[in-house]
Amino acid sequence: MMALMVHLKTAAHLRGKGDRIAKVTFRGLSFYSRVAENCDAVAHFNEIFRWPIASRLDGNEMLEIQVYNYSKVFSNRLVGTFCMVLQKVAEEGHLELTDTLIDDNNTSIKTSVTIEIKYQSMDGAVGVWSDGEFLDVPDDRDGMFAFETESLLSSQSHGSGTPPGRTLQGSIPTFRKAGKGVFSAMKLGKIKSSKDDHKKLAEEPAVLEMEDLDRKAMRLAGTVDPDTISLASVTAVTTNVSNKRSKPDIKMEPSSGRPVDYQISITVIEARQLIGLNMDPVVCVEVGDEKKYTSMKESTNCPYYNDYFVFDFHVSPDIMFDKIIKISVIHSKNLLRSGTLVGNFKMDVGTVYSQPEHQFYHKWAIMSDPDDITAGCKGYVKCDIAVVGKGDNIKTPHKANETDEDDLEGNLLLPEGIPAERQWARFYVKIYRAEGLPKMNTNIMANVKKAFIGENRDLVDPYVQVQFAGQKGKTSVQKSSYEPIWNEQVVFTELFPPLCKRLKVQIRDSDKVNDVAIGTHFVDLRKISNEGDKGFLPTMGPAWVNMYGSTRQYTLMDEHQDLNEGLGEGVSFRARLLISMAVEILDTTSPELMSSTEVQVESVSNIPESATGKMDEFFLFGSFLEATMIDRKIGDKPIRFEITIGNYGNQIDGVSKPSSAKKRKKKDGESEEEENELIQNSSEDEADEDADLVSVSSTPPMRPVITDRNYFHLPYFDKKPCVYIKSWWQDQRRRLYNSNMMDKIADKLEEGLNDVQEIMKTEKAFPERRLRGVLEDLGVGCSRFVILANKDVNQAGRTKLDRERLKSCMREMDSMGQQAKQLRTQVKKNTVRDKLKLVQNFLQKLRFLAEEPQHSIPDVFVWMMSNNKRIAYSRIPSKDILYSVVDEETGKDCCKVKGVFLKLPGKKGFGPAGWTVQAKLELYLWLGINKQRKDFLSGLPNGFEEIKAAKTGPGLQAVPPVSLVYNMKQVFQLRAHMYQARSLFAADNSGLSDPFARVFFSTHSQVTEVLSETLCPTWDQLLVFDDVELFGEASELRDDPPHHSS
Repeated sequence: MMALMVHLKTAAHLRGKGDRIAKVTFRGLSFYSRVAENCDAVAHFNEIFRWPIASRLDGNEMLEIQVYNYSKVFSNRLVGTFCMVLQKVAEEGHLELTDTLIDDNNTSIKTSVTIEIKYQSMDGAVGVWSDGEFLDVPDDRDGMFAFETESLLSSQSHGSGTPPGRTLQGSIPTFRKAGKGVFSAMKLGKIKSSKDDHKKLAEEPAVLEMEDLDRKAMRLAGTVDPDTISLASVTAVTTNVSNKRSKPDIKMEPSSGRPVDYQISITVIEARQLIGLNMDPVVCVEVGDEKKYTSMKESTNCPYYNDYFVFDFHVSPDIMFDKIIKISVIHSKNLLRSGTLVGNFKMDVGTVYSQPEHQFYHKWAIMSDPDDITAGCKGYVKCDIAVVGKGDNIKTPHKANETDEDDLEGNLLLPEGIPAERQWARFYVKIYRAEGLPKMNTNIMANVKKAFIGENRDLVDPYVQVQFAGQKGKTSVQKSSYEPIWNEQVVFTELFPPLCKRLKVQIRDSDKVNDVAIGTHFVDLRKISNEGDKGFLPTMGPAWVNMYGSTRQYTLMDEHQDLNEGLGEGVSFRARLLISMAVEILDTTSPELMSSTEVQVESVSNIPESATGKMDEFFLFGSFLEATMIDRKIGDKPIRFEITIGNYGNQIDGVSKPSSAKKRKKKDGESEEEENELIQNSSEDEADEDADLVSVSSTPPMRPVITDRNYFHLPYFDKKPCVYIKSWWQDQRRRLYNSNMMDKIADKLEEGLNDVQEIMKTEKAFPERRLRGVLEDLGVGCSRFVILANKDVNQAGRTKLDRERLKSCMREMDSMGQQAKQLRTQVKKNTVRDKLKLVQNFLQKLRFLAEEPQHSIPDVFVWMMSNNKRIAYSRIPSKDILYSVVDEETGKDCCKVKGVFLKLPGKKGFGPAGWTVQAKLELYLWLGINKQRKDFLSGLPNGFEEIKAAKTGPGLQAVPPVSLVYNMKQVFQLRAHMYQARSLFAADNSGLSDPFARVFFSTHSQVTEVLSETLCPTWDQLLVFDDVELFGEASELRDDPPHHSS
């Protein structure tokens, strides 16, 4: 049995008196000591830690010991760290020593630790566990079963007859070759692997292994300089090699918008150079709607306050970071009068939070007069501002000397890169029109209105409210209109660059009783401008923005109203709003300038329909291959699934408007489907080639079948229901295509970086080769982008932002490609870590560039309905399923089968309920322009027949199927080897849990045994599922197997 044992005896020369705790780390696995309570200079730990290891100790490996001051309430404070290379231990097997620690700045401190290390090795064997807590590992002589428990069993295996330099397999995909009964005798001790078994294995198709490539690389190394070898992603531990299946989304976190605790602390220290005579200045500090004042100082232009204010909030991050911090200087305010404003300074909380340590320390805020923008600087206020969220560490910066701080211009309260002399600018937000608004009155109110007015008017009175930098502007109210037209602009006057990142645009319903938001859209100024030398001022549109929020049926007390305010993930399409935005820098010396910063609302001229792009017909197809894991709490009423895109496909709470199909074609998404004939799925009289094509947006209702005591499934066995929807949108696919290309490059890069980290964490050979491969891929991806993105440049509806964004993306991608090629040549064994950090910056930049600020096609929603009520949903970005003839531009889930987990809407998804999967679907989706729809079934698993709606007449061939029937059925056995879980949440009051794991596959489910009182269970159990039926061709199922859930 090989093991490394560390006896931690004492830590000496500690400062002060208190509780101490130590953390000992080896090969990525950490142990904590018990808390040494109330000790002075010496802490007596006297504890032994033991790591069983399955491969020899390498002389280059490290042991790390960290000593902390322990606190029950706050996070533990690090005293110092001790690191040692285990070379001597590997050679001699035993070592005792006392050595000093180093602190954060890598300087040696007095505190020391005394330890004893022992290493037991067994020559010529891979460690086989004898303890009950670890598993028996089969003999590895043939390299067939490379197995690891987390990253412990790593490093290089020199024993067991394997050649030196061969590495153990990656830590997660344990068996790369399909072995029969490999661990079926898991609890029965060792497995004898017979030669016959190996022969059998050799016939089965194997995934390309890291090991083979390493050997190959070594053979090559004789002829090629090893510093130029790079490994491509074929070797990736984490790569998804499937052609027909998307990578499942493993993030099942409850929806965003959950409130958390924040504390904002502001110290107003002093003010200088205030402009005015006989001043009695007071400083007012506002955060959001809360105001606090300093004391008043009499007759001075440079008052000293040193007043400290704290503001506590319990809100979601979005709300917090949009709140405005305003510091104002007021002259001679007293109990009776409000005083006159000298000047103020504004900044949003998000700007402070994005600073190092989330704070500004001893910085001077420039005061400017909002009523007179020609006046220049009105004085300086010196303050500290810090924003602390839950779990953030608070660090007090080291004191600079006073003379440095008196240099006002050098210590301004501004983020890095913002010029000290900011200019005044006008921000124009033009609001043209909206469509697709939901009903905002109940039927009772509608009947009352009808009785008084005598006609059934549209039940909504919309206006638009724009908020920016703490100011609000509102358009006029358009009475009773689902398609309001405003043609107005809201004008803000603000310093540029502004210290507020987001502008909020909200459609609201004007109502004396219940004035509420219908939908909210945030414009992030960083995404619609560029600061560089070839940069551009914020610009946007004219473009439609899609708004999402609560479901569309109207209730007076909408439980999901927060979603319409822009908090959390919207669960339904609410409306589309046509807006544009521009910024103009002002010349403050010009005499006819209006000097106030009051918000102005003015009318603007109408823009033509074609300004936002050419209308085109889109086709959305979906097929439900499986619906399982349906929560039993939903009840056993028949269940159906509905797919919507905008208001198309929405049958129960769209807007009722009579409009002909012809009008609908011209109009855009104006709710549409409620025309009766569409709901009845009867035919439309349209003069196109598929004249009789109607939309079928929901699956037939079906009673769920019991899977086990917690879950149902729907019996979609050989017959898979399909849906399809025709819709009309402006053709702005280019925006989504460019986003998709960047997203795919980023996904590949992220996957590659994960590989490199995995190789380093498990201490395998040659991480530098994999990193070179990653950089090669990145270089190729960037040059492909530059070739492909510069298309459709003369398309209708291209905005200034489209053109500027294209230029800046092309520049960035070109430069990133060049840097990647250059970096590739610099990657050596000893520089991997540094270069990896640089490449991670590329990933962040790619993700930022890929987010498209101007919308086009709205997102697709999948709803599960029971008893005609909406129960749970999933929101799928339309770009992910958008089709293109160019592979790189196609969405990552288009033409692929994707596992989709449905969740509860809004606040229902908070707390324990949010972790419960409501249903799991295997869903196939295709969205594209109707002209290109001929291949929309190409990515489905083979072996189906199309069943079409019973219809007569020409054009039958073009009608999509209403269901697919698979006539080939294969029966499999599934084996799930459940080993262990780590770091679970505590579910009981004792701070522990009684965990068990449930494994789902298709319509089957099984559970492991329940282990009581533990957060790190080891089950070591084999679950066997017999008679698992899968539909499709055997060869395809073997090469492209479906995913399962646990």
